[in-house]
Amino acid sequence: MSTTTTTRLARVPYLNSAPFFRGLSLGARYEVTDCVPRALGQMAAAGTIDAGLLPLADYLRLQGAFERLGRFGIAVRGRGRSVLLFSRTPILQLDGRTIAVTEETSTSAVLLRLLLEHRYRLAPAAYERVRVPPPMAGVDEDVPTSKMEGPHGQDPAADAWLLIGDAALRFSHANTRFPYEYDLAFEWWMWQHLPCVFAVWAIRAGDSAHERKALEAALAKSLVMNLGQLETIAQESSERLGVPSTELQVYLERFVYRLGPDEEAAISRFATLAHEHHLL
Repeated sequence: MSTTTTTRLARVPYLNSAPFFRGLSLGARYEVTDCVPRALGQMAAAGTIDAGLLPLADYLRLQGAFERLGRFGIAVRGRGRSVLLFSRTPILQLDGRTIAVTEETSTSAVLLRLLLEHRYRLAPAAYERVRVPPPMAGVDEDVPTSKMEGPHGQDPAADAWLLIGDAALRFSHANTRFPYEYDLAFEWWMWQHLPCVFAVWAIRAGDSAHERKALEAALAKSLVMNLGQLETIAQESSERLGVPSTELQVYLERFVYRLGPDEEAAISRFATLAHEHHLL
């Protein structure tokens, strides 16, 4: 629990999170910080946030320190276009190759390894974390390697690139150089016949029941309002992302924000596999 009267809330600045955060009504005691999923998990582990849309992998690592907030989260049943692997070769030819992984991801990095190493029985030479600078948008954005950097500033000679969230969506729309594109949520669906859960809402264990109830009510209200306005959200985001609003609306309509029994089963399966293969 925070030792101050301020509740520190992490906001993920991706389009697929907008149904929770757009117009979210919070009291003055909330301090909101924007951060990408992996940074959010790091801040949660460091004790510098109290609540947020935790990447599933980080929530599983931090169980005990954080507790679920209702059954809110982000999942997709089948194709989601939110976690994409762009490859120069068919996926089965990635054995011994280098995979560049955006530094923004926690859960998708684990998912990628489960799929490559345990579904397809591949052994990539390396997974190299890379920085994805903004805006990485526009139809003339040709190839990620022209704009991305490895951890030491170098341009990694990767055979495939894992992107998530808005960067994945933008690059998928503009991509002309990577002939093979794999939706990892769909790959998981075909392998496990379960939804892919990216994140769950969680709050630091020990926070008051009143605090939990108030935040849960605010999220529920925001979600109900925004799920009825997906067309508007898509229109608001189209220019920023460089993607037609009709395409963005279809994208948003694919997500599940209230997790049901199938999503809960998927969380359990992901946790079992990740622990079994020492990926958490």
